[in-house]
Amino acid sequence: MSQACPAHVILQFIINQIHEGHFERVLDLGLTWEQIRLLESLAGRDLHYLFEAAAHFVSLQISIDPHQSEVVLRRLREQQQLRETQQALLRAGAPRQLMIQLYGWNADHYWKQRRFLGLGQDHPRGGRPANPSRRQEAQILRAWDQFTDRPLGERYLETARAAGVSVRQVHRLLEGLAAPDPEAPPTQAPAVRPGPPAYRTRSTPPGMRDAH
Repeated sequence: MSQACPAHVILQFIINQIHEGHFERVLDLGLTWEQIRLLESLAGRDLHYLFEAAAHFVSLQISIDPHQSEVVLRRLREQQQLRETQQALLRAGAPRQLMIQLYGWNADHYWKQRRFLGLGQDHPRGGRPANPSRRQEAQILRAWDQFTDRPLGERYLETARAAGVSVRQVHRLLEGLAAPDPEAPPTQAPAVRPGPPAYRTRSTPPGMRDAH
């Protein structure tokens, strides 16, 4: 048999579909029931001749929509970039809470992604991560302001890289700054000026009902 060509691949697909009983797929390619029955009954020698002659009656046409292909490829690149960012965040110590906030993950998906990357437990060294030093805090805040044009996930990642800390430390610092200060004095409600006293009408003395 000659070297495989697109016609051979298509013909092999047709024969496989016939033997597996997927006749509707073969009918969609333009074959008739009579041709299907003939192909199903061919012996090995006849199939050999059929494949040798396939290029004369089987052709392949490929039509690509430039606009739609660009849309699909752009989405594919965006998904690939998002996946790379998520994996980089996990490797940089992103906590579960942050991944839930950024991407809507649940706890099970978070652990599965960590295991896929071989990261093991949430705190590989045990315990809570160390708080950043004063110098690192200043570096984190400076870098956070520097990357305002990035998507939020990339902003966390680039901030951690610039400050030389983990994403978990960045997240903890920013969460702490956003939380209300427990030592701050409570805000007082504005004083309410009392309204005028209520007066009884002279037609209804106290303790008496309306007469019927």
